[in-house]
Amino acid sequence: MTYGIGDTSLVEAERLEEELGIEQIYLKLEGENPTGTHKDRLAIHHADDAIIRDFDAITVASCGNYALAMSFVAGKLDLSCKIFMPKKYSGLLVKKIKENGAEVYRVDGGYEESVERSREMAEENGWYDANPGKKNTPISLVAYTDIAEEIQKSLCGTPATLSIAVGNGTTLAGIHLGFRLLWRKNRTEDIPAMLAASSKDNNSIIYTVMRGEREIIDLDPDSLNETEVNEPLLNWKALDGQEAINAIYDTGGAGFGLTDEELLHYQDLLKEKEDVKCLPCSAAALGALDKYLEDEDVHGKHVVVVTSGVKNVRD
Repeated sequence: MTYGIGDTSLVEAERLEEELGIEQIYLKLEGENPTGTHKDRLAIHHADDAIIRDFDAITVASCGNYALAMSFVAGKLDLSCKIFMPKKYSGLLVKKIKENGAEVYRVDGGYEESVERSREMAEENGWYDANPGKKNTPISLVAYTDIAEEIQKSLCGTPATLSIAVGNGTTLAGIHLGFRLLWRKNRTEDIPAMLAASSKDNNSIIYTVMRGEREIIDLDPDSLNETEVNEPLLNWKALDGQEAINAIYDTGGAGFGLTDEELLHYQDLLKEKEDVKCLPCSAAALGALDKYLEDEDVHGKHVVVVTSGVKNVRD
């Protein structure tokens, strides 16, 4: 059972096409998922795996969206849910997470320290570890392959580019895998150029790609400049970052770092031109496409995956 997860709308953004001078922009509206982001896809795959492997409790570290998604899915499946997050995080999602029946544990430090604590507790208590990276990478990537399938079906073909915001890099790598599988099944002759967007100088994937390197470079954790605008994108050690970097180079794609001012600008554009309400971090994907096509003469259909956006598609 999917509880309404997936099969989100793909809509043409005609006003944005005119505003930015870009032909055929399509928005994949992942905010239509039950808890409002693409993380629901990841949560249900890991929850299903936990049940198949006879776990009765599942744990993950998150600063918000993945925690909410996991608490929602775990509640539907009667799995005990253990969420770890930094003490400094004060987001409004905590109340909703607890209302879904999850236990929330606060951790000294940042996201990475919360992941380590979640993993340690999973090992000690026999919980299912649903954190990104390490042994979970294969199932995490598969969780996002359906996005490629849905895009291919909606467009009756493959887009020239696909742009998405990255934190750990899991979603970008998973969508790339989805198109790779379509190619191997002879259902497409092309794979879109994968464009990654994140906060400027605050994400190891973007830092690595913009320097032309192929092996991921970890950042100094103390060098990150966290704000309310860019927080979901910050990652000094992207857990699935190497897979994302491989996907970018495999497809001739690119990575772009955006300032807070740019993130807010593209958020406003999505709201003003297409009535899409999304987080600034999600709007980064539109910024990456805009910047990419300033220097690259690429024709065809362009898909922007808006990981938290919704609109009235009837209009």
